[in-house]
Amino acid sequence: MERYLFFFLMSGSCMYFFYKIYRRIRYIRLGRPAQHTDRPLERLKYFAVNVLGQKKIRRYPLFGLCHACIMYGFVILLPGIPNMAAERLFNTGIPFVGKNALYLFVKDLFIILVIAGITGCLLRRMIKKPEWLKNNTEAIGLLLLIFTIVLTEALYHGTNLALQLGGGKLWPAPLAGALSDFFVNKPPEVIGTAASIFWWAHFLAIFSLLWIVPNSKHLHLLFAPFNTYWHSLEHRGAIKPIELEGATDEKAGVHKMEDFTWKQLFEAYTCTKCGRCNDQCPAHQSGEPVKPKPLQGRFRKHIEERAPLLLKQKSRQDIKLAAAEQAILKKNIIGDVYKKDFIWGCAMCGSCEEACPVSVEHTPKIIAMRRHLVFAKKEYPGEMRKFFSNIESHGNPWGVARHDNNCWSASSGNKAIAGSNLAEYVFFAGCAASFDPKAGRAAAALNNMMRKAGLSFTTLGADEWCCGETARRMGHEALFQQIAKNNIRKWNQLGVRKIITSCAHCYNTLKNEYPQFGGNWEVIHHSVLLAGLLKEGRLKPTKNNNTTITYHDPCYLGRYNDVYREPREILRALPGVRLLEMQRSENWSFCCGAGGGRFWTKAVSENLIAAGRVQQVVATGASVLCTACPYCQMLMEETAACRGMQEQIQVLDIAELLEMAM
Repeated sequence: MERYLFFFLMSGSCMYFFYKIYRRIRYIRLGRPAQHTDRPLERLKYFAVNVLGQKKIRRYPLFGLCHACIMYGFVILLPGIPNMAAERLFNTGIPFVGKNALYLFVKDLFIILVIAGITGCLLRRMIKKPEWLKNNTEAIGLLLLIFTIVLTEALYHGTNLALQLGGGKLWPAPLAGALSDFFVNKPPEVIGTAASIFWWAHFLAIFSLLWIVPNSKHLHLLFAPFNTYWHSLEHRGAIKPIELEGATDEKAGVHKMEDFTWKQLFEAYTCTKCGRCNDQCPAHQSGEPVKPKPLQGRFRKHIEERAPLLLKQKSRQDIKLAAAEQAILKKNIIGDVYKKDFIWGCAMCGSCEEACPVSVEHTPKIIAMRRHLVFAKKEYPGEMRKFFSNIESHGNPWGVARHDNNCWSASSGNKAIAGSNLAEYVFFAGCAASFDPKAGRAAAALNNMMRKAGLSFTTLGADEWCCGETARRMGHEALFQQIAKNNIRKWNQLGVRKIITSCAHCYNTLKNEYPQFGGNWEVIHHSVLLAGLLKEGRLKPTKNNNTTITYHDPCYLGRYNDVYREPREILRALPGVRLLEMQRSENWSFCCGAGGGRFWTKAVSENLIAAGRVQQVVATGASVLCTACPYCQMLMEETAACRGMQEQIQVLDIAELLEMAM
């Protein structure tokens, strides 16, 4: 009878589990096709680092250790589950498991580690809970279920040892041997009853898990390893282009669930709802109405509502849906699931993706929604309309006619040179340096440093056109592609080989996105160039400035392109400079708030991200804020003035600081 009951419960639980997984896979397959199986060796390497090595989870070392104990304990203890069933129901164990001394020792060791890990996780939730971590019955209940599973396995093994001749023993199962001492010298009937209780508690907890996991965030136990393996291998600073020729409104971005790719639908079920993305999101941390966590949570809920109805229609074309079902099908991704403030508020800094332990990619979803609003709906803020018009008419966001002598070249006293007889390098100053005096100072300083080092370079002068970076991140893919293709054609005709730029946004776009359309040059950021010139001895700073400096990592230089070392090498080479790091720096740096088009659409007084970053700068006690991006420099300087902090902090580009030390 025990066998029948066990197999009835096991079959029902397994059938339910696999049915729910099958349903989710059917939902996911409603998405557009996407290729995520190429370059298997690179994928395996990424998988090894982020799943087996727990790279992102280890950012919180103690919790990372607890999580690793639970995860690896689950893997190690898995063979013991069928063995435990076979021993009781059929009086036989699984070969190399039940009687294997080494496995029994390792299993007991990992039971101890899992119990320690679960205890650590529970204490973390109850005593020192991070703000981003939300407590709920589901999370605590699942931890207690896992605790029950491993403890009852050890107790069951302990009762078996107690029934053996001579009582329990510590080898090869030290935990079970120690627990058996509680049952030694007890009547066999009592030990047998205890064994039955532990055995059934063990499997009832497992069966409960099979009912809970498919309907909760804990589905990541199954989906996360696959999502990590299928993670995009494209450069993280490059947005995937769309084919514009013959594109229709239906193909421009997304406005329905099924417009997303299957991988993006898969991510909604992979998300653990842990909240790390909220913890790192500068908009959310600054009090703006942007939270990356609901990006997946709301999407999953929408999939659960919409996908069954789509499958229902697919099975029978003539089926008539109820009014409530029709209302669900009429829901739009933009407006109903996500508000426009959420879509336009993102700074595209990539903090959420850096923080996500299961490799969910947030920004491509937001870019896809922006593309639909711009291309198909023509619904976007008025500031963006003016921005696009200025780019189209004048080739720059300021809408000013470009001349040979603009901000940086005029202030440096050097006339820009354009023509087909190019030097080794082309200095691409960028729009900010050409039309804003603050950014122009940095470009002029760089110009002087390159001349002092004897570098052979020229400029494009009046022929320099915007690179299109911001237009693309605002969602205007057509304008970006038009700009990029025109620039590539012109620069290839001129014979451009190497490009130097002082703008992190230009650097990322020219280096990582122009190759998508045939623009393959060596692109060098000015911080990397200057660090190299210092190392070669071509620049020798001698003036002692005796100042304290903190460095702000631009998102498009640091997080997207891993340029962290060179700017700091420059600062440490300056005599008398003391570098003070902010609490959030390098790959965990806090965005300045300018990215994703926000520099043009968000008033300085309303940009809470920038205000938050300036406060972090002041908290270091540094007198100078150094950065390596004109948009960071302009916005931080304006924000400091707006908040009355211009006396406390001076904002300078790294090239300006180097020039001051020469």
